[in-house]
Amino acid sequence: MRRRLGLLACDSIWEPLRSRFGDYAEMYTALLQAAGADFELKVFAVHRGVLPAHPRDCDAWLISGSRAGVYDAQPWIATLQNFARAAHAIEVPQVGICFGHQLLAQALGGRVERAATGWGLGNLEVELRGESAYPAPTSGPLRLFMAHQDQVVTLPPDAQWLAAAAHCRHAAFALGEQVLGVQAHPEFTADFMREMTLEATFEIPPAVRAAALSSFAKPVDSAVIGRWIATFLGLLS
Repeated sequence: MRRRLGLLACDSIWEPLRSRFGDYAEMYTALLQAAGADFELKVFAVHRGVLPAHPRDCDAWLISGSRAGVYDAQPWIATLQNFARAAHAIEVPQVGICFGHQLLAQALGGRVERAATGWGLGNLEVELRGESAYPAPTSGPLRLFMAHQDQVVTLPPDAQWLAAAAHCRHAAFALGEQVLGVQAHPEFTADFMREMTLEATFEIPPAVRAAALSSFAKPVDSAVIGRWIATFLGLLS
């Protein structure tokens, strides 16, 4: 029987990028299917107030990125944190990406803040620490797409610190085999990152923008993280 994966969508990709690259559901489906995952996807528009009735409505949960901040005073964010805590209490697997990573950390006792160092943007090096009870995907550093201003400054109690980047101390963490948080965006492509970085709607310092744009020509290890996520969620046979 195929695993039921619930996507807790915390935003939509905005136009005109959505028409060109798809929304989060299409991006995550492409990432996980490329890893060999087999699953039935059910999407919940959490940012519009649509949440599952119960954490066992799906076999595992994937929490997307968002332009919101986890500390924003929006009712759906508080409701989603309660859901994440409930899912964790009954050991339903959850993976959070970027905003989702930060939300899981905050919901389970960590702390998230706007980074004093500013944007983390581009194809950036992430060093895996290899100290988790859950096996890391590789022993060496990875290059991954990142696009964020907030970051996890304190991990939840008992969390395993999995990865760090030069600009972001807590680039990934796990709580046993039930929770995995990843600050990077393995679902994004180089073309999407390039177009997003060029958008005037984001207040990105010129030097940061230029460095990010030059980084997109380098190889990226998104597929490694995609397989890691698929394995964690139990989507590989």
